[in-house]
Amino acid sequence: MIFSEFRPHILLTPYIETYWSVCGFKEKEEFHKILPDGCVDIIFSIGENRQFGLEPILPNIVGTMTTYLEGSYSNNVNMLGIRFKPTGITAFTRIPIYEFTDQRIGLDYRETIFDESFFAELPEKRTTGDCIRHLDSYLIKKLNRVFTPEDQIVYAVNLIQQTNGLLPLMEVANKSCLSIRHFERKFKNAVGISPKTFSKIIKFQYTRTYLKRNKNISLFSAAIDCGYYDQSHLIKDFRVLSGNTPSDFKK
Repeated sequence: MIFSEFRPHILLTPYIETYWSVCGFKEKEEFHKILPDGCVDIIFSIGENRQFGLEPILPNIVGTMTTYLEGSYSNNVNMLGIRFKPTGITAFTRIPIYEFTDQRIGLDYRETIFDESFFAELPEKRTTGDCIRHLDSYLIKKLNRVFTPEDQIVYAVNLIQQTNGLLPLMEVANKSCLSIRHFERKFKNAVGISPKTFSKIIKFQYTRTYLKRNKNISLFSAAIDCGYYDQSHLIKDFRVLSGNTPSDFKK
């Protein structure tokens, strides 16, 4: 199984984290986990087989996740995805993003950012590179009527990421020039989850990397270094978000 990532066109980088693809052949069913990262993905399962619980052919929206997602691959696998930055997908749709939270939903072109013309040309693309260029071209054309994500929420997202989810939310709201009530409402509409949950996910992602780089450190020390109250809180968050213990990420 080959996993690859592709950079979007520079004009799309404010909204898209990466394009990605998974392709190959699996004779036996293989199970995988996807861990929450605060992002929304749109995935195309190209071909007739249902992969990872996603509808074939049509785009599938995988909303912002608050826990891990499990699924399986088998036979011929050919999947293409767009991983939007937090708030990024709001540039292309007015649908409240929280409606997709913890959901994977197959949608036809009338319900997504894609229209019939996009799907008419997609089957003609023979390689992943051709598909990526098709996505770039189509999405760039939509930029002339893009919905600009609110600067205050984009700033708040960046602030939470830069501080590894450790900055108190009241301080994030104050720095974003929003009352805590408006901050929480606007954040959920744009990102799909509350700022508290997003901060927990960002802290979890940071801690995963920390554990991989410091395999010999005790869990107690890791918990303190990464901003958890104690070791038990670290373990609890990891079980909820990944289904594993922190020690599993030190292997």
